[in-house]
Amino acid sequence: MRSQAQRILEESEAQADDRGPAQQLQPGRGPHRPRAGTVSDFFAAGLVSAAVNQHYGSESAVQIEFAPLGKPTGLCSALAITAYQNEGLTLQPCSTPGTTVWIVDTADSPATAPLRFPIVNGSTTDFTHPFAMIIHGNPAHKRFPQIKVQRLRGNPDHVRISQLWGANILN
Repeated sequence: MRSQAQRILEESEAQADDRGPAQQLQPGRGPHRPRAGTVSDFFAAGLVSAAVNQHYGSESAVQIEFAPLGKPTGLCSALAITAYQNEGLTLQPCSTPGTTVWIVDTADSPATAPLRFPIVNGSTTDFTHPFAMIIHGNPAHKRFPQIKVQRLRGNPDHVRISQLWGANILN
């Protein structure tokens, strides 16, 4: 039996085929709608621990809500449980503390910031080698490669390129 998230994704993909790439990537029209603030904002909302707030409080953080065709679902890109090595991202209720919050960790890669940065999960408890997003494979050559989390290595001077991310803001 298909889950609600699977049905929404399939409907979104079917409708996306009728739209051009530029229209698919417009804010609020793509598959995700971000929620943003500082880690301290997410702490105040009860979504990250005091330890995460103490370490990352002034850093930017986001929740990425799955919103096909701009329709909010209440599901965010997240981890199913507290971060562990090679755990894959899934859709989870956005109200889930820790695992649905992603920290833009420019402090752990100052040589590449602000253009490229690690993205650390809000449930991490190891601040020396936090769990950060990693992608294996090139999305241009492999359809839907699984994004996972692995311990951040090489910080602060030589973070692996597969753990560095960037953002393009569309106005």
